[in-house]
Amino acid sequence: MRVLFAFVSALLVPLTAAAQVNLTGSWQPKYWTMKMSLQQDGNRVWGYGGAQDFWFRGSWDGTRLIIVANNFDPRKPKSACRPRGVMAVTGKTVSSLTTTWWDEGREKPLRGTWTRLSPNAGDPVAYPYAAELTQCGSLRTYELVFASGSDEMQGAEWPILSAVADTLTQNPGMKIQIAGHTDSTGDAKANQVLSDRRAATVKRILVEKYGADAARITTRGWGSEQAVADNATDEGRALNRRVEIVLN
Repeated sequence: MRVLFAFVSALLVPLTAAAQVNLTGSWQPKYWTMKMSLQQDGNRVWGYGGAQDFWFRGSWDGTRLIIVANNFDPRKPKSACRPRGVMAVTGKTVSSLTTTWWDEGREKPLRGTWTRLSPNAGDPVAYPYAAELTQCGSLRTYELVFASGSDEMQGAEWPILSAVADTLTQNPGMKIQIAGHTDSTGDAKANQVLSDRRAATVKRILVEKYGADAARITTRGWGSEQAVADNATDEGRALNRRVEIVLN
């Protein structure tokens, strides 16, 4: 199973922090028979594949986009969740974008490209954060972005946190843990402290901005202990820098 990407020449737009390449449209990955429909708003990218039972979400951070992929059906609350993996998209122009796909069942990532079929993504679809949290048991997030060495979260609105707060309100018995993770760059003790602080920041925003019940949220900083990719590569380190929202 290979991951191949091809972009039309009409999209030769430089990537900048202010104006990311807009991935809104429909896509055909060579390694899947299903098509993907993606939407983009600012740095945030989300969408679905198949019969809306494969879901994709992520965020641009500079010239890199990290997308989480999961297989679950929000129309069937008791159906199984089958994690698919994570994809990194990088490059300076659309023509030079490359992708790296980390499948949950593979030891090594796959690299390559997709084909863009159309700039039309179809009717807008809201991302089913609540279904992913309840059916998959966690939300691995790359939409919550921090500057290097900082516990201050970038942005002003976080749809994923709004959805988590609403889900807690609708499920009075639900409890969650916010887990912070870093890459292995720098001092291990400092990384552990930083991951603690970042998890605390996410909890504070959930409570103060979105009205979540603080008593039902715990935090934990893991530093670099729970790596999901190889810290020897730049892309691997980007995957390891994350916040996870986990059902308790």
